[in-house]
Amino acid sequence: MASTLSAAARRAKERPSPLTSGYATVVRSSRLTPGVQRVVFSGADLARLPDEEPGEIITLVWPTGDAERPVLPSDGWRYPAGTPEQHWRNYTVRDFVPDGPDGPLLTVDFVLHGDHGHCCRWAAACEPGMTLGFVGPRIHFYAEPGADWTLLVGDETGLPSIAATLERLPTGHPTLAFVEIADDAERQELATEADLVLEWVTRDGEPAGRSRRLEDAVRAASLPSGTPKVWVAGESLAVRGIREHLRDERGLPIGPQQAIGYWKHRLTPDDVE
Repeated sequence: MASTLSAAARRAKERPSPLTSGYATVVRSSRLTPGVQRVVFSGADLARLPDEEPGEIITLVWPTGDAERPVLPSDGWRYPAGTPEQHWRNYTVRDFVPDGPDGPLLTVDFVLHGDHGHCCRWAAACEPGMTLGFVGPRIHFYAEPGADWTLLVGDETGLPSIAATLERLPTGHPTLAFVEIADDAERQELATEADLVLEWVTRDGEPAGRSRRLEDAVRAASLPSGTPKVWVAGESLAVRGIREHLRDERGLPIGPQQAIGYWKHRLTPDDVE
């Protein structure tokens, strides 16, 4: 409901989307953890990206067949007539350097799911010189300057945004973060000047999207008093459970809350957003 939106949320919703589109070329690719491939892109078109909020979402577009580059939309999200079916996915801007010595640099962390899916296979095997299209970006985290503390919750798909957000939080700002990962090998070094309490929640063999361990960790946590900024992202059904707990059982205000379903398990009902 519009009446529950904070001023920061309204500003985020009012920003036009997409702001720009263009091409980005791989300059580096490395395995960050056993399940995450970090790819760094460059290209003059990236200079048009904004850098307003951490963890903005960008749509990556893959070329079809033997084409070296994909076709880009020319009118908002509309593609020219006759554009072939192209593969695309939304990803988090893990890091963006708009004016580095080697030009703008965009970092994207790809969560790998074995040898499943076009994006996973491409990310695991990509090499410098490969080019993708991009469209966007969209704000997925908006800061609440008046928040007394921040709560960040997510699985592997939400981790890039959590990491980017932690890097921008004010020095000494009280922050709790709960991150679900497959096992301890998936832990990452997270940099922040905030006063951070971080809990890694490992599935240890449970399938992604079916574990309740992340929600259980949030339920068991002692939360600070005052008005928080809340950001939750991951599998849609898991996100809904955490959102309902924070809203209905903890009584946290709705306005500064964001709960985003980044993906759906095949057993999650279609009506779960």
